[in-house]
Amino acid sequence: MKLKNWIFFAGAAIIISSCGDNSSTTETKPGDTTANASINTPSDNTSNKTTTVEVPATTKTTFETKYPGASEVTWTNYSEPYTTIDWELAGWPALDANDYVVAYDWNGADYYTWYDQDGNWIGTTSVVADHSTLPAGVNNTLKSKFNGYTVVSADKENDNNREAYELELEKGSDKLKVLVAADGTVIKKKGSVDGEKVKEKNDVK
Repeated sequence: MKLKNWIFFAGAAIIISSCGDNSSTTETKPGDTTANASINTPSDNTSNKTTTVEVPATTKTTFETKYPGASEVTWTNYSEPYTTIDWELAGWPALDANDYVVAYDWNGADYYTWYDQDGNWIGTTSVVADHSTLPAGVNNTLKSKFNGYTVVSADKENDNNREAYELELEKGSDKLKVLVAADGTVIKKKGSVDGEKVKEKNDVK
């Protein structure tokens, strides 16, 4: 009889112990975030192209002061040169992933502006879709020095030193990229003319 009682109590103890273990695994303690971490983690939406970066307040203030009224503003870290312009031709300093680029609409046109990690303005570009709106000095240079060439694309570039226009020109098989100051002075040009490579730079202050 004693043996049967001992077996009964031992079995009951095992069952109670087992139930206690199961209840402890499902209990969520107040403030325990690990239990619902997967619920709080945003889902990975690969179609979402928006990139949000932490931009220093002083850099944002500098931008907003220089380009008041800019809309559709998107800040990202720098990853590669803006492909429409030739970074070497522009002559701007090399940037890295610690620097910033902001894309925005200003006065009805698409703009891009670059800042280094310290908030210093590097430069700004915008596409000149209507080539007839290029400055008179630039158009005079096109007529006098690049007569017969077609303007394939034009970008306005501003930095601390100048306002210039990067022009992609074609005439038959001849292809040139030319950087022209607003007054019409040719700053740089490179490409090929009559099958020969061309690369020139003028010392312009």
